[in-house]
Amino acid sequence: MRHGKSRFRWAALVVVAALVALATVPARAAVPAAAPAAAPGPGGTVAWSPAGRSALGRPLLYTGSANGAFVAWMDPALTRPVVVPGTGDPLGSPWGGRVAADQQPFLVASFNGGFKWGDFDGGVIAFGASYRTPVAGEGSFIVYDDGSYTVGAWGRDNDPAKKVVGLRQNLGMLVDGGAPTPAASNPGAWGASVIGVATARGGVGVDANGALVWAGGRMSPLDLANALIAAGAVRGMEMDINPDWVNFNAYDVGPDNVAHGRGLYGATGTDRYLGPDGRDFIAIFVRGTVVAGATAKLGVAPLDVQATVK
Repeated sequence: MRHGKSRFRWAALVVVAALVALATVPARAAVPAAAPAAAPGPGGTVAWSPAGRSALGRPLLYTGSANGAFVAWMDPALTRPVVVPGTGDPLGSPWGGRVAADQQPFLVASFNGGFKWGDFDGGVIAFGASYRTPVAGEGSFIVYDDGSYTVGAWGRDNDPAKKVVGLRQNLGMLVDGGAPTPAASNPGAWGASVIGVATARGGVGVDANGALVWAGGRMSPLDLANALIAAGAVRGMEMDINPDWVNFNAYDVGPDNVAHGRGLYGATGTDRYLGPDGRDFIAIFVRGTVVAGATAKLGVAPLDVQATVK
């Protein structure tokens, strides 16, 4: 009988971790034993509004506008990014250029990756595989195996004590120390535009609390840098450019546990990245959390189960 109780408690923990905690990708690191303390909310000079899903009573995504750009902020304690190669990229993906079907119920948001892999000299790491060696000093979107992440210059801002499971490099730093870099004023350093300097551009950064911020709009590199800074970024990098590629989606999940997308900015259909896409992208998931001592409802209808974590 004691063995049976033990098995039930272990099963309850696994179910809570997988469904209530919404663990999104195979995680090697231990899941936190308690709900993370509420992170400071979005900052900068943007009038932010909650947009989309919540976890543990906290909005995971906020959106707003800054300097003519669409901007987004994602909770650093409750979200987890994944770098996903596209079907046309030289580094294959077990997900086939899309978000895997069993991971789609945990989606929060997604946005475009960087330049085509033949058009930049940096490295990419995704799903345990790597494409080229990371370049020191290059702007880098970095994901660690504990679910945390950062944006910064490779060799300076990455944590050597942590295992990198996701990396997307693209050109140099656009924002550093909370200010535009000198290169931000040189439009020729940020890719060839099909419609002039003020083309669609997307950029990603982190604020002083480690939260992820994204900005996108039809603008110059310097304007993109200033939009990221207005959203609170202390470090930031440009990702892809031109109208066909820059996009930001949010996702909702219905009672059937099926993800439904909402195109919030740019070249995006409502369900972009739920089906195969030729270009790489960043998917943002709810990060796995176990709340010790909590009794929680697991999932949504038709799943209606309760379990206690002890």
